[in-house]
Amino acid sequence: MAAKKKKQNSLKSRVLLVAFLLSAVAVLPTTTLFFFGLLPSIVSRFVDRSRQKNRTLTIGFMNFAACFPFWYKLVNGGHTFDRAVEILADPLNIIIMYGGALMGYLIDWGLSGIVASMMVQKGYKRLKDIKKTQEALVERWGPEVSGDMPLDIHGFPSAPKNEQ
Repeated sequence: MAAKKKKQNSLKSRVLLVAFLLSAVAVLPTTTLFFFGLLPSIVSRFVDRSRQKNRTLTIGFMNFAACFPFWYKLVNGGHTFDRAVEILADPLNIIIMYGGALMGYLIDWGLSGIVASMMVQKGYKRLKDIKKTQEALVERWGPEVSGDMPLDIHGFPSAPKNEQ
């Protein structure tokens, strides 16, 4: 049963791969433009080791946003391979496309720092609240609940040696 399901998944993935490759060839100018324009996103996909791939998403979306105007120019100016190469041959266009990826990286870097700072502050506040609660418990129930008293072998508070 499991072998049959694995074979079906393998067949499905092969059919999707063939369909993807045929589509990529059918729109070769777009494929070329996006391949070279989205190289920073492709690299970040393989470099990002986190499970959610948040950095890859941020870089990818900003990189795509920077590539989109050039794709629009390609489609409206004649969707040919020569036009795609012409767009990619202009260094300013490449700088703009890769600059979008840089902005995505900077957004990720800045927001990571801000979120980390907020989490540290939240942790300090939580620690302060816990200490306040502990003090209230010691005041209400006595020093036995503080965890500072020595315990006997059965886990009960024992009197300090100087009180015996």
